[in-house]
Amino acid sequence: MRPNRLAVIALSSVLLAAGCNKRVPTTALPPTVTPSPAAMALDQANRAFASGNYDEAARSYESYLKLVPSGGSRDQALFHLGLSYALRPAPAGDWQRAASTFRQLMDEYSDSTLKAPANLILSLRAEIEQVAADSRQRDQRIRQLTTELDRLKKIDADRRKRP
Repeated sequence: MRPNRLAVIALSSVLLAAGCNKRVPTTALPPTVTPSPAAMALDQANRAFASGNYDEAARSYESYLKLVPSGGSRDQALFHLGLSYALRPAPAGDWQRAASTFRQLMDEYSDSTLKAPANLILSLRAEIEQVAADSRQRDQRIRQLTTELDRLKKIDADRRKRP
C-alpha cells in the first residue's frame, strides 16, 4: 500500500505543479490600419495649423475638403481653413476667402457648433471694417476743416494788414 500512496502523492504533486502554471492566452494582433488619404491630409493640416504654418495648413485643409465631399469633419476643416486664410501674415492674409469659407460653413452646416464662432468672426470683421471706414471719413473731414481753417486764418491775417 505504501507504493500506491507514494504514487498517488507523486502524481498529485505533478498535477498540482502543472496546474499552477499560468497560461497566458495568446491573442492575435489587430491588423495594421493604414489611414486614408483624407485622414492623413486632415492630420497634416491640423499639425500645420497648430504650429502656425497657415499656408501649409490651408493647402492641406483644401486637399481634405476635396477628398471628403460630404460628412466627416468638413465643418471643422472649413472653420480652420477660414482661420488659416485670416491668420496668414499681413501681405498674404485673405479676408475675402476667409469670409467666403466661413459663410460656406454656416450655409452647409447650420447645426454645427462652429457656426456661432464663424458668425462672430464675420461680425467682428464687419465692425472693424466699419470703424476703419469711419476713421478714414473722420480723418478726411479733419483735413478739410484744417484746410478751411488755414484759409480763414490767411484771410483774417490779410484783413489785419490793411490800414
